[in-house]
Amino acid sequence: MDLQQLLDCVETRSVIRLQVDLSPASPDGLVCPPTYAAPKKGEPPHIPYRRAYIEGQQRDVVVLDSPQSQSNRIELALLAAVRAKRIRYPDIEIAFPALEAEPAYSVLQLSHRIYDAVMRAVTLDKQPFFETSIGRALLAARPDKACALLEHAPICLTLGAWDSNGGGGPLSAKIPRLLTSEILGLDAVPADISATKFDPMDIRSQVAELIKTDDPVQRFTIWTAGPKPKDKLKKPSEMGFGSVPATAVPRAAVISGAVQTSVLSCSGLRHLHFPNAEGKVDPRRDQAARALLAAWTLYGLVAQSETGYLLRSRCELLPRDAGRLELIGRTLQERQEVSLQADTARTLLDAAWQHAAKCGLALRDAPLKLTADERLVELVRRSRAAVAQSDGADEE
Repeated sequence: MDLQQLLDCVETRSVIRLQVDLSPASPDGLVCPPTYAAPKKGEPPHIPYRRAYIEGQQRDVVVLDSPQSQSNRIELALLAAVRAKRIRYPDIEIAFPALEAEPAYSVLQLSHRIYDAVMRAVTLDKQPFFETSIGRALLAARPDKACALLEHAPICLTLGAWDSNGGGGPLSAKIPRLLTSEILGLDAVPADISATKFDPMDIRSQVAELIKTDDPVQRFTIWTAGPKPKDKLKKPSEMGFGSVPATAVPRAAVISGAVQTSVLSCSGLRHLHFPNAEGKVDPRRDQAARALLAAWTLYGLVAQSETGYLLRSRCELLPRDAGRLELIGRTLQERQEVSLQADTARTLLDAAWQHAAKCGLALRDAPLKLTADERLVELVRRSRAAVAQSDGADEE
């Protein structure tokens, strides 16, 4: 795909569709899908099995990667490419000068993107971010006046974003998702996997009672005699000692293969407008902005072929081929297959960036540096302390 094809596509086509056929890395087809909390306490975790039409045939499938998870992978692919200086993108970074060990975080890592709760606890030049001119413009951004998002958080315009902390209703920005991407395991059958842990020291639970301490390294002492402490005494097994007998856990599936299907709505892109400072809409400027957004999104999608499809532990997939990228017109009869790999996607993105700049769109390629305020610093500090003192149990 070249720039002219992309420019034509965002103006005349209905969708851009990518399909990648995948195979489980394990020869027996065993994979571990994502698990979700059970609807009732005591029940096993929920695994998203369902029926789906695959090339006209209804089949049993299991969701291996949801649209939300795919969106996160696209953002992380963009972030990796930005930090490696392979592509240009207007990143925003949050630093913690008061916490030496804490890394800088990108907005691309935040679950609610530019409208995440974290963004209300950061500053730009010592001023609350959303009280700055950039922050106010982002809060005021809407699909028909999307310049601020293009300049400072463009992936929100295709992956979607919602200012859920903004008061609700018309006062809050709500950007619809234009990309849907999902990975389904085909002909899925539930399977159990064993969970076990062997302790060569054979430490038994009944041999001692332990007192948990605040020391993050040693973590406990052995209670010997005298009054029992206020906090509940723990068994060695509760502190990670001892063996765990083999048990069958229903957290796996067997599949014949998998398919990734991704659809970027060009119709939706055409609902986005990028007026100039005087509020005037220029069709050529709009087209350039839409093409740049599509190029960023497509790069994030095909970059998975570079990083691989290791979705989680015991769930790695291998592409059978490079996939099929189709430009679909007003009807399914108008279908054009094009080629796009990670390297050519970078070339396409660079061409789209240069074209957008020529059309007068403001583009920033250096990170915008924000600073965590004292509230966010304290929340992170306390959270790190809680993790250090944790006994490994899941957070309630």
